[in-house]
Amino acid sequence: MRSSIAGIICAFTFFCIVALDSNINNFPPLGRFLDPFQGFWQNEVKNTNIPEVIQLTGMTAEGKIYYDSMLIPHIYATNEHDLYLLQGYITARHRLWQMDFQSLAASGRLSEIFGEITVKYDKNMRRQGLQFGAEKFVKELKHDKKVFGLIEAYTEGVNAYIQQLEFKELPVEYKFFNYKPENWTPLKTALLFKFIQYSLSGPDYDFENSNALQLLGKKNFDLLFPDYLDIQKPIADHDSIWKDFDYTLPKRPKNYHALSGLRKHAVEKEDPDNGSNNWAVSGKMTKSGNPILCNDPHLNLTLPSIWFSCQLTTPQMNVMGMSIPGIPTIVSGFNENIAWGVTSARRDDRDWYKILFQDKSQTHYLIDNYWDKADLRIEEIKVRDKETIIDTVRYTIWGPVVYDKTFGKSSEKAGYALRWTAHDPSKELKTLYQINKASNYTEFKDALKYFDGPALNFAFISKDDDIAMNIQGKFPKRWEEQGKFVMDGTRSDTRWTGYIPQEHNIRIVNPKRGYVSSANEHPVNPNYPYYTYGQYYEYYRNRRIHTLLDSAKDLTIKDMEKMLNDNYSLFAEENLHFLLSHLNQINLTSEEKEIYLLLKDWNFEYNATETASIYLEEWVEALMNDIWDEINVHPNKAYRMPTRANTFYLLKHKPDFIFADELETKKLENIDDVINQAFHEAIAKVKKWQTEHPEESLSWTNFKKTKIMHMGRLPGFHVDHLKNGGHKGILNATKKQHGPSYRMIVEMTQDGPIAYQVIPGGQSGNPGSPYYDNMVPYFEAGDLIPTHFFKKNDFVKSDAPEHLLKIETISK
Repeated sequence: MRSSIAGIICAFTFFCIVALDSNINNFPPLGRFLDPFQGFWQNEVKNTNIPEVIQLTGMTAEGKIYYDSMLIPHIYATNEHDLYLLQGYITARHRLWQMDFQSLAASGRLSEIFGEITVKYDKNMRRQGLQFGAEKFVKELKHDKKVFGLIEAYTEGVNAYIQQLEFKELPVEYKFFNYKPENWTPLKTALLFKFIQYSLSGPDYDFENSNALQLLGKKNFDLLFPDYLDIQKPIADHDSIWKDFDYTLPKRPKNYHALSGLRKHAVEKEDPDNGSNNWAVSGKMTKSGNPILCNDPHLNLTLPSIWFSCQLTTPQMNVMGMSIPGIPTIVSGFNENIAWGVTSARRDDRDWYKILFQDKSQTHYLIDNYWDKADLRIEEIKVRDKETIIDTVRYTIWGPVVYDKTFGKSSEKAGYALRWTAHDPSKELKTLYQINKASNYTEFKDALKYFDGPALNFAFISKDDDIAMNIQGKFPKRWEEQGKFVMDGTRSDTRWTGYIPQEHNIRIVNPKRGYVSSANEHPVNPNYPYYTYGQYYEYYRNRRIHTLLDSAKDLTIKDMEKMLNDNYSLFAEENLHFLLSHLNQINLTSEEKEIYLLLKDWNFEYNATETASIYLEEWVEALMNDIWDEINVHPNKAYRMPTRANTFYLLKHKPDFIFADELETKKLENIDDVINQAFHEAIAKVKKWQTEHPEESLSWTNFKKTKIMHMGRLPGFHVDHLKNGGHKGILNATKKQHGPSYRMIVEMTQDGPIAYQVIPGGQSGNPGSPYYDNMVPYFEAGDLIPTHFFKKNDFVKSDAPEHLLKIETISK
């Protein structure tokens, strides 16, 4: 793993090379950065810098913090105000730069730190309306004094830490990029909520769908992009209640047709594989007779880690799990009675509307034969060492005009406005606050009604042996295909006409099969009355979970750990032999025949040391590129790409598959031709890799090379190479820089939770700390770490628990 001293030296070397050989002005003064008493050397710290006693003027009573061997803080306070103040204070102590950096990213303010290089990113975030939605979030929560009070207490704790910092104590990133933290505010917490929603719903395909529809025609579009595949196994199938729903559905407007889309998004979108696994099994399936829950959200692998583990305890509440730095409460975790975990539901909550402006001034836009006036929001983008950029964003009845003549290369009289649930008032924090205190499924379900987004699949267990899966969000009622394509913004009858009632949201409670699960697949079978379009539903991980659980009994924590690390590829099982059957073996070289035999005898496991997965992945990638060359190689127009699942469905079931022909050749290729050609291309690519990496053996781990990158891309502060298996479409969904952002298993006993967890990093956000990446070896090996869940009495009795790293008393 990364060495603390070595990492800092590496970063300093990079700093010297860049700072001394460039005209960039935002690097720190060299002397101050090198100062052994104040500079970056001060960031090589141990646990000894945590004081035993500290005074915080905002506290109303005394509090206590236990630090365990993983630097997880177990926070005790006698009241909720002090508890959330301490959570803010402690989180800032370990993750200040991260939470500050991400709030700046969400608000489109990175150019204040990095200069011109991030102006385009900042424009995009502001035009997407994250701050606009965050302001509504804060305004809405102010009506709830209880919940807003916990944000204020958390904010007070963060600022108490910031205000006591001297330069030498600043996180190293502030020293490297030469700026200081600003005070925390409730708006910054709201921005982080919106940033999460953007990450999970931002990769929409409305433009790409519209472009593909225009290119291919409706018949071919429906063939390549079906809403539902036969191989799909949805979250909710036979265990349903919707047959008794009393509902009304919107009707498609007369004489309506989809419009053309923007040629291409102005900035790179979020990873479409942002997702997760979760499942819960009832006691009748476990050896102990207790229910067990598993969860592992799939996000970018970063340092500092996305998640921060902590325990929050008062005389009335005791909860533990993963928090997000900058947001009070526990997001995914457990208390004395229940446990819960989340996955992305991938339901579409973003629609794009094509706007027609009256003239080049873009002050008025057409709606129902009337020129309505747009509201103008002036965005001042401050750019380091440059003049401030003024960007005027038009707000319509649909939402902000993200793309127009000044951004995204839209025409002078046309723009594209975004309608997004994240722009509406909401109070998701109330859901988290109430879930943290819930003691049964009824209280858990009641808390969910305040959660509007992002749409999530909430898995649940309780000590009563209840298990459940609730698909929760604010879902617009849609006519069929509404929102799949760019819509006509000149007509008000294309608007959302309401939302699916909360009581009609999809849920499963105590199913006969004994388990619930989700892995970003389609939420429900076609009998559900509401339209449930999603941008990129998963087809393999969910069915693998079903395969493993359908025949399981006497399950243990170890069995669950093994499932979380499962490297078996259902895609390979279902499609590899089909590919091999179409190879022309007569024309294979001796080397190619060896690879053919390797694949033929492979067990479909993407393990770290095997090589068959390399050839299959390169073969499939080459095949996808060759088949979809019509839509994959356009230099300046983005089209939707068919999924692997549907591509192979068509290859198997449509022998006259016209898209198999390649445009670049005069020959009319068939399926056999493209499969054989792709096989040769894959072998050539692997040979090229071997030539370029003579020092490395050919293995899946070396070829994939999973990295955990520093959020600010500082060299020396990341982990270069995890020796692990897995890939997308596999339960262990670890890709190059993306994968399980934490793993958690909770068994709920009558005496409380037994929990295990791991994050691909560490608790500290300080690259100089031994707790910055100390959990990486566990994560790499697929091991989860037993978690200490202290009971309320543990904090108040005279003798402290043994084996604690540190005990800290907080006085008022």
